Amino acid sequence: MIIEDPYKSLNPPIYPSAVYLFDSIEELIDFVSSKEKRRFEYGRYGNPTNSYLELIIAQLEKAESAYVVSSGMSACTIPLLTFLDSGDHVILTSDMYLKTRNFIEKTLSKFNIQSTVVFPSNEEILGAIRPNTKIVFSELPTNPFYYVIDLKPLSEELKKRNILLFIDSTLASPINCRPLEYGADLVIHSLTKYFSGQNDCIAGAIAGSKQLIEKIREFNGAIGAILPAELSYKIFRSTKTMALRMDYHNKTTLEIADFLSKHPKIKRVYYPLHPSHPHYEIAKKYLKGGGCLLTIELDGNLESLKRFCNSCKIFKIGPSFASYESLLDPPYIMSHWDVPDEERKKMNIFEYTLRISIGLENKEDLMQDLDQALKKI
Repeated sequence: MIIEDPYKSLNPPIYPSAVYLFDSIEELIDFVSSKEKRRFEYGRYGNPTNSYLELIIAQLEKAESAYVVSSGMSACTIPLLTFLDSGDHVILTSDMYLKTRNFIEKTLSKFNIQSTVVFPSNEEILGAIRPNTKIVFSELPTNPFYYVIDLKPLSEELKKRNILLFIDSTLASPINCRPLEYGADLVIHSLTKYFSGQNDCIAGAIAGSKQLIEKIREFNGAIGAILPAELSYKIFRSTKTMALRMDYHNKTTLEIADFLSKHPKIKRVYYPLHPSHPHYEIAKKYLKGGGCLLTIELDGNLESLKRFCNSCKIFKIGPSFASYESLLDPPYIMSHWDVPDEERKKMNIFEYTLRISIGLENKEDLMQDLDQALKKI
């Protein structure tokens, strides 16, 4: 639902209003009686500025519809809450954002919703299906080791069984992959990352068929995880440069991944489009680029990781990714500090594991910074 701007502005206006007025009771009756809403009533149910951003996201994903929400986590949790009932079963992949996994395993279980965690492969996913399986939830690529499920044959098999397939494609962006084209039912994004690209917005989005998106929109009308119009505008503006930024991210990160893979102080590099990655051949089928993230295993221990991170001059220590600034994220500390050791080991998160976000700084400067810091461990 887009409202025409009478002034023909190149950029969409910002509508911060919570309330939208009716000229008469007759107009209000027409609105509440209509099956398809063509105007706005209250900010929790929609906003013209948000609608502009949703239109752009739907176009980028080649989706019938899209819906923006207050955060990437909202984009993950609200579709699950919309379509799951007590007694249902969810399959999720082991390598994924920890907060999403915790929500499925710990929060949904309170509502008698069961879950099974499997390695991100078609064989393990299909092998975990039960009669009450309602949803398969995975990332493409996964976080932080960038595994890539073989999406097309998986989606075809799940459709035969009437199981919904949700793909969090935040690490790819629609520039690098469009999961809906390969049969996913919903694609999910943290707009905080590539769409914004500035580390100054928290937002999320879901794209898919109009039927599914309208159910999510209606459900969230009661939940209220809405995105302010001002943030929609900021993300809309940044989205215009996303393809250009992605091109630099893709090329630079692949070169740095190759550089690090040959470094004597590094045991292993994970990057989906580097030939050393175990899912390299599958990744080539679905990814136009590998994105800005890579994960390394240092040849050392926690003290080695501390010395390396503290020695970097350009790279800063912090969560998130896809901004101008290059960042270091040690998951052992940043996200998995409170996870029991045995669980961490099952997730392949060790004290020497480091996720690196490659920013938009000069490529040679970034390589020199990494090299000088590696020489100090």
